[in-house]
Amino acid sequence: MGSVLNPTVTDARQQAADAFDGCVRRIVATEWRDLSDTVRQRAAMIVADNVAAAFSALDEPQVEKSRNAVLAREQGGPASLLAPQGTRISVHAAATQNALAMGWNELDEGYRKAVCHGGLYVLPALMAVAEQERAPAQDVLRALILGYELVTRVARAWSFVPMRIHPHALLAPVGAAAGIAILRRLPADDVLSAVAGACTMGMVGPFNQALQGVLVRNTWAAHGAAMGVLAVEQAQAGIGGWASTPYDVYVTALGGSTNVPALTDEDEWAVASGYQKINACCQYAHSAVEAVQALLERDVSLLGGEQISEIRVHAHPLAYPLDNRSPSTTLGAKFSVPHAVAAALVHGHGGAQAFDNASLSDPRVARLRSKVVLEPFADVRPWPLDRPATVTLTTPDGQVTETCWSARGGPDRPLAQQDVWEKIRSLCDRHTPQAMSTLQALVSQAGGAASASAGMLDLQCSWNDWMRALTAA
Repeated sequence: MGSVLNPTVTDARQQAADAFDGCVRRIVATEWRDLSDTVRQRAAMIVADNVAAAFSALDEPQVEKSRNAVLAREQGGPASLLAPQGTRISVHAAATQNALAMGWNELDEGYRKAVCHGGLYVLPALMAVAEQERAPAQDVLRALILGYELVTRVARAWSFVPMRIHPHALLAPVGAAAGIAILRRLPADDVLSAVAGACTMGMVGPFNQALQGVLVRNTWAAHGAAMGVLAVEQAQAGIGGWASTPYDVYVTALGGSTNVPALTDEDEWAVASGYQKINACCQYAHSAVEAVQALLERDVSLLGGEQISEIRVHAHPLAYPLDNRSPSTTLGAKFSVPHAVAAALVHGHGGAQAFDNASLSDPRVARLRSKVVLEPFADVRPWPLDRPATVTLTTPDGQVTETCWSARGGPDRPLAQQDVWEKIRSLCDRHTPQAMSTLQALVSQAGGAASASAGMLDLQCSWNDWMRALTAA
């Protein structure tokens, strides 16, 4: 225990601490004027993706019960729920409830170069605090870009093989603290203290809880948002971490490995390496879903899967463990390659309907899940071709095969904007049909448009005004 409680000052530890210190200072020094219109617009699209994902979960029974419990005890506050009418509650309640909803349906965006949902980790706490402090939208987007950069740098710098702790549990406090500290324009020393302190606040959330469909996994981003708020408040009181703290968490305590260049390299802004989702499941399964869709395009008679006797899926290393053949929750379905492939064959797509409660008990899907044989993909290539899938279907007429090397949505194969906006519209329309025009105005403004269309909002308007427009009945 002595070596854990009192780690020796090794060259590796000092090098990582120096790199982390420099990384924080470089990022914090970046101003809005230093960011290109492309990067600014990409940040606004991250807001659009995550807000729409939150609206999509409003009718999920567990999310609805959690929201009602919050409303039963909350009597007003400075921050808004992402729900019709935007009921105002405390910062803590808004950050946690909005985080729960954003991640519930697996439709939030993610980061492609590491296992990290940067937007989910930064945005819920950042948005709640921004309303409390009446920050302008421009400052919110800057804090999102820079907070996203910090948390993804941490994700790339310290990794674990095999992955035992889910990144939502480990990294959500880090992203939340980074976004808030940067929004508040704290000195670099305080930002470092807050983010390093937040590294110690990660939860022991086993990755296998997602694979098994245990719904506590969906709470980790919510708890992380609350921890991020606390980490910043404590850092402002002089209570935080050191530059060596992330190393001590991720290497000394958890046994991970360090990639110092991930902290020091000058690279494109991380928001440019995010991916967007059309499929409502873990991104690891997207290439398999896309391979199924390509097979259906070649032969529409395969739709429904009645004639299929075997489904053989060669899956990349991250997807290979996703082998739950009888998921009992929607989360379990979203982390099951057998379900994703079976549902795509039945529905023709991987949208929300393919992973909802009805899909769990659909006898057509259940039959096809039992026909899936999962095997490792033999020839995985470097990024961005590191998440491939080959799907082979056996029917009375023989076999057909399709390989998808990289699913759509990442920076190498971006989705068409019309497809993204159609997804956002479909997710918002049930409860907040006006939200799409507000989100389009935000993206347009961030990209340098001279005027906005949603009530003439612009980036100098308070984030409160944008939230009112997003949640108006």
